[in-house]
Amino acid sequence: METQLERVALFEILDRMKRIEADTILLVVDEKVWSYYKDRFDIDKISQFKKVNLWVAPRGEEAKRISEYEKCMESFLEKGVHRNAHLVAIGGGGLSDFAGFIASTIVRGIKWSVVPTTLLAMVDASIGGKVGLNSRYGKNLIGNFHIPENIWLCSDFLKTVSEEEIQSGLGEVIKYSFLSKPIFEMVKNRQPLEDIIQTCAQYKLDITRQDLRDGNIRKALNLGHTLGHALEKAFSLKHGISVFWGMVLVFHLFNNEKCLENLRVIKDSLNWKNDVPPWSVGSVPVKKIISYIEKDKKIKSNNKIDLIQVSDIGVPLIKEYNLIELIDKIEEVLNAPSRLTL
Repeated sequence: METQLERVALFEILDRMKRIEADTILLVVDEKVWSYYKDRFDIDKISQFKKVNLWVAPRGEEAKRISEYEKCMESFLEKGVHRNAHLVAIGGGGLSDFAGFIASTIVRGIKWSVVPTTLLAMVDASIGGKVGLNSRYGKNLIGNFHIPENIWLCSDFLKTVSEEEIQSGLGEVIKYSFLSKPIFEMVKNRQPLEDIIQTCAQYKLDITRQDLRDGNIRKALNLGHTLGHALEKAFSLKHGISVFWGMVLVFHLFNNEKCLENLRVIKDSLNWKNDVPPWSVGSVPVKKIISYIEKDKKIKSNNKIDLIQVSDIGVPLIKEYNLIELIDKIEEVLNAPSRLTL
């Protein structure tokens, strides 16, 4: 089964749900999204055609707790679920991770579709089938691969998204600008955001169709993520903002001035506002950052880890590093944070 990516208006989403070939819909919605849009998703109207079981989940990463997973699963199972039910997730990246993991595990897996409601989810988090929960030891360490049947892109939701969330999504758009020359040109030429969103989403969908389980080219999508996830935990950053600073750190680690120059062009074109490095405020928790890197799920056997580099726009490189040597290098630059500027 391949994911169908479609750009829709807000008023069309209910119609798309009615068309799903299932008699039972498990509707999993972010609580903030539900507070804004519940009148647009009139369950009574859907219930004229299908049985609907609703779960309103906590916002963002709060949904990705094992305790929340257990409560949601037991609620759906209590109400009755069969293998031909269909789950619809409406929310940001954390919600789609959570809901997709529910879909992948309930009665050993059911079909699902997703309506991403944040910029980050539209361009990245809802696409590619990676679903999961967080552990106290790191993000997404409990997970699965489960491809959604449909992704319905609706930029109307961005009207009620905070500026901080928009900036987080732009962090992933910046990543795609390094991976794809057409996206770089769109960003550089300040094309409409709705068009950039669809192009980023289609780029990731094309990559993940070729390499679902991160065996080869999909690894390039982790640009900025290995170090970014550690920064996210250590400094309590939004995901896309941490990816941005993860890229900055990688480019500095390997003296990639060409990429740093392109980064300045890209961020200015996108009206990026987060120019203050997290490591420039107060003390830098180097040991904590290193501990998160050591638990990263991309670590391979024999203390090896893949790190994504970029030799030029549209030319990502997947390089294997000795983890101990890489950590020594990271410690060296983080202990002199004044060097790490844009």
